[in-house]
Amino acid sequence: MQQAEKEAKINTETNMLSFRVEVRQERRQRRKVLKMAQIEYIKHLYEVEGKSLREISREVGMNFRTVQKYAYMNDFCPQVLPNVEPESYPVLGPYIEVINGWLEQDMREPRKQRHTSKRIYERLREEQGFNGSYSSVKRYVVRKRWLLRQDREGYLPIAQPQAHAQVDFGGFKYYDSFGASCDGYALLMTFPYSNAGWMQVFPAQNQECLLEGLKRIFYHIGGVPIRLRCDNMSTAVVQILEGCERVLTEGFYRFKLQHRFEADFCNPASGNEKGNVENKVGYNRRNFLVPVPTIENFDAFNKQLLSRCDTDHERDHYRHKRLISELWVQEKEKLLNLPEYEYEAFRYELLSVGKTGFVSIDTNRYGLSPAFSEKLVQAKIFFDRVELYHDRQHLKTYERSYGRGQEVSDWKQYLPTLIRKPGATEHTRFFNQMPKLWQEYLRSVRGAQRKSALLLLSEIVSDGNESLCDEALELANECGRVDSDSIRQCYLLIAKPENHPQPLRFQTEPPASNYRPDLTVYDGLTGGVAK
Repeated sequence: MQQAEKEAKINTETNMLSFRVEVRQERRQRRKVLKMAQIEYIKHLYEVEGKSLREISREVGMNFRTVQKYAYMNDFCPQVLPNVEPESYPVLGPYIEVINGWLEQDMREPRKQRHTSKRIYERLREEQGFNGSYSSVKRYVVRKRWLLRQDREGYLPIAQPQAHAQVDFGGFKYYDSFGASCDGYALLMTFPYSNAGWMQVFPAQNQECLLEGLKRIFYHIGGVPIRLRCDNMSTAVVQILEGCERVLTEGFYRFKLQHRFEADFCNPASGNEKGNVENKVGYNRRNFLVPVPTIENFDAFNKQLLSRCDTDHERDHYRHKRLISELWVQEKEKLLNLPEYEYEAFRYELLSVGKTGFVSIDTNRYGLSPAFSEKLVQAKIFFDRVELYHDRQHLKTYERSYGRGQEVSDWKQYLPTLIRKPGATEHTRFFNQMPKLWQEYLRSVRGAQRKSALLLLSEIVSDGNESLCDEALELANECGRVDSDSIRQCYLLIAKPENHPQPLRFQTEPPASNYRPDLTVYDGLTGGVAK
């Protein structure tokens, strides 16, 4: 009895499975879109040859209902526009709302933390009990993402007013004077109306580089754009508020007020809103920075770039079919005037001097005299240099370093301290910066002689004659006297020749003297016999 029940149950499940297969096949047959030639053949068999629907179904190998549909059809006009998505999802349908919710949430999340198709499939199985295939999930996800992008990325043809500019940074590679490979940043400013553009390159894309680059372009073209569009770079924008509102950095705000232009900022992740400058970045990089340039001096290289940009404007505009230079002449008339006072692009920082006389700026350290240890100094930080002040008195100017963890110092700053501790001379980190001949000389002397030598070296440096240090020592060596006093005399002879006495010159020859005194009287004073 139990065996019979088991067999009956198996038969029932087999029948149900067969029924499901037939239903799925029928649905596939219904969804199958026939070509017009197939439909025409069905109509021909039915209306011309007079065959029955079942005969036609057997002959063409199609489902009866499909044959019936097209045999009876009389209206062949297109009824609906083609749909991007399938009209039905037999297995995935109940889960589509869940998938849509995940994908829409993804649009607000970082790209690296968004769902992949595989992750969606895994979550559907684990959390929703989905038993369908991965391929159906993947097909739907691809289509849905495409639709979401269309909703977000609809572009509009925008008019390009005159004297409205766009600005952006683009990265590139260059070699320094030692042949080392470095990363550089090209600042581009373009005018979409005329397609005129200018470029300046810098070792970084900080605020000082941005403002200095804009200022140089303004002065080169002889005016300021009415509006400037850029993305939400941290050098200009502190906070993105609702809509178009932005909180600007103080430096960019001051620069904007000084030059009287208006600033527009793109929506986040919307580079297409400044497409002209985006395209120009690639164009200039291919035409002005290939092959990879060697940049020994950024100022000289940037002057050449401005000239090359001017020359590049002698070509047709991609749309107006006129020279870019001709369009720029018209557009230039709409620019704002340059400000009455030139803007200095720098930022202030208040810094504490460490025990060894160093201050930290970004990731690098700049040396001052240890006499300023534990004191506060002011720093004016330009794109290319750092000026250090104490109580408004200028202390030192260094070339700005764009490395990481570098130590920038000047041995002359440490001479007053070194005079008090002459024994530490050759052990200091700046000893190899001193003049080569003086390094050898200081190693050869000790105690009071070394202190006297350091005092003399400080005297020469204080006079601003650092370049004469080795020359004075060489002259002393030639004379065979290398003590401090002799070196000082040689230095004065070189540095101040006007103070060196010259032999007297008489207009007439002096008369010859016949005076010959008798010196024998002095012999009596020494115990001899006087005559």
